[in-house]
Amino acid sequence: MNNKKYYKELAEDCMLSFTDAEIDEIVAKEENLKKEFENVLKIDTTNVKPLFYPYDDIHTYLRDDEEITVIDQKVILNNAPTATGDFVTIKKVVK
Repeated sequence: MNNKKYYKELAEDCMLSFTDAEIDEIVAKEENLKKEFENVLKIDTTNVKPLFYPYDDIHTYLRDDEEITVIDQKVILNNAPTATGDFVTIKKVVK
């Protein structure tokens, strides 16, 4: 697919609009990024052991629980413009 066409359709799906110059700039940045990744892929990683975490110091502790204030669901539903059952409903904004 043509990149310009793809970005125009993507923008339309997200309810955004871009000028042709902005689309050209996005396509140019994408092409530059692809070229940079091509350089990364050329790096010889033979005999390099894969890492799952790049640091020696691994933190496995969890933060302490903090009591927080929770708003009652009925209050939220009563303040919502529209609600169905136990859920707040909104208009669909993305295709």
